[in-house]
Amino acid sequence: MKDVRNILVTTDFSETSKKAIEPARTLATNFGARITLVHVEENHIPPMVLEYMAESLEEVRKHQHEYARRQLDAFAREYLAGLSVDTVVAVGVPHVEIVEVARSHSADMIVIATHGRGFISHAILGSTAERVVRRAECPVLVVRG
Repeated sequence: MKDVRNILVTTDFSETSKKAIEPARTLATNFGARITLVHVEENHIPPMVLEYMAESLEEVRKHQHEYARRQLDAFAREYLAGLSVDTVVAVGVPHVEIVEVARSHSADMIVIATHGRGFISHAILGSTAERVVRRAECPVLVVRG
């Protein structure tokens, strides 16, 4: 395996996604790597909600992005203190954005937790982790939640 200088770690702030933190910390410490911590906001607001919004869609998305940014920065301070960390809030389809951020930030590895949903859900929808594994250009460590 080549040198690992940048490890991309994903989070949706769930307890499951936190399972990826410890392996990422260990890898970053052992390799002297920096961590790129990524959160992806899905770009979807149900039509029913849009109808009753007091603010414009643009304003709502701006507030969502600012909130996600604050959450991600707090998450990094709490769980990745002492490491070199960049944070990225992306907007779009999670697996697409994760792979794109990994590519654009020259990640040498992706660490992602999987929710481990049931067979039917997995068979019909697949999982974000599985889609990242199929599309990523670098190794992916999948941590079971």
